[in-house]
Amino acid sequence: MNRKKRDTDTTRVVITGMGTINPIGYNVEEFWENLIAGKSGIRLIQNVDLSDFSVKIGGEVDYPDLSEYFPKRMLSRLGRFIIFGHVAATQAVKDAGFSLEDLQKEPSRHGVIIGTGDAGNGLHYEMFRQIQDYGMDSVSPFYAVGAIPNTPPAYFAKEHNFQGPNFSVNSACATSNHAIGVAALMIKTGLADVMITGGTESVLNAAGFSGFGIINALSRRNDSPQTASRPFDKDRDGFVMGEGSGILCLEELEHARKRGARIHAELRGFGFSCDAYDLVAPHPDGIGAKIAMENALITANLNKEDIDLINAHATSTPLGDLMESRAIRSFFGGLADNIPVHSTKSMIGHLIGGAGGAEAIAVVLAIQKGVIHPSINVFERDPRIDLNIVANKPMEKKVQHVLSNSFGFGGQNAAIIISKFDG
Repeated sequence: MNRKKRDTDTTRVVITGMGTINPIGYNVEEFWENLIAGKSGIRLIQNVDLSDFSVKIGGEVDYPDLSEYFPKRMLSRLGRFIIFGHVAATQAVKDAGFSLEDLQKEPSRHGVIIGTGDAGNGLHYEMFRQIQDYGMDSVSPFYAVGAIPNTPPAYFAKEHNFQGPNFSVNSACATSNHAIGVAALMIKTGLADVMITGGTESVLNAAGFSGFGIINALSRRNDSPQTASRPFDKDRDGFVMGEGSGILCLEELEHARKRGARIHAELRGFGFSCDAYDLVAPHPDGIGAKIAMENALITANLNKEDIDLINAHATSTPLGDLMESRAIRSFFGGLADNIPVHSTKSMIGHLIGGAGGAEAIAVVLAIQKGVIHPSINVFERDPRIDLNIVANKPMEKKVQHVLSNSFGFGGQNAAIIISKFDG
């Protein structure tokens, strides 16, 4: 029997594992060290020829030694977004401390939901060029599975015999938070005990730079890559694309306790909404953003006064940062004066579908360490952004409940609340 009867209101979902690969860290420990140090992972792109493009910067990841994750032959068969997702998910399962016996005991109770915003867009582009040059018969037999969005969860499940709920979600830049919230629902409704979830992305290619560049969404500070991603700054001129993955292992509390798992934090709530306004621009008053934040608080059974930190979506676009600021101020009112706000994207760029996963890890670490990483590159605060920004240096603070926002093209909004585990 694959479903257990559970009370969705009382079932608790905890975080027992984390994994990441991103522009400033090949694992969680390295990621945290560089976040606290305020290190930027943005550079001139080295792995793609951008000589004909006006934007030449991004949060690029060089592959580390991947021999412990993949047979060598697979690296040329899978898209980069699949590779990043598998690396981070494997780290998360290892961090969760599962034994082989644990993993084989009830495989149908273990599931995977890993989202991606743009999936294999670079592989699509390269394959279409190859077809033009060499014809249809030149297409690799691994092209389809190497590019489609459900391969990250499918490949991980195949490698680890996870037979529970398995699919991908896509909501542009809100993808990871949607994946995390839906994965939590799988546990709360009794369809799974363990869910590997988050997001993964790789859009640093001709297609990615063309699509976002043509709508003037990207920063053009090619002469100063490390200062290009500057959320909340008066002179921000667009977001900087990054790549990588952030993955959590979610687990039903009693299941985690029975196997003696270390519990990092608790996934307390999640809220979803849609602006229903524009396919690209957010609603200027942040109506959808406020609905998502409110829904997250309701599902978490918390009040506005309980929030100690906001990890903002804050991409460094002129319109987006201002909208989110208005939404936070409007929703929290005077409480916003004392709630620290920061942006992980100031250092790693915007991982699109993978952004919320990496940011969730930053949130968990803030709770564990009692330190909030800074938003770097705040040279002159935008006077219209009336928030308590953690600017340029870390802040020591005991953190109990954190709200993490993700807002995507199409007006799709997803907010999650992660809390200190109190037993």
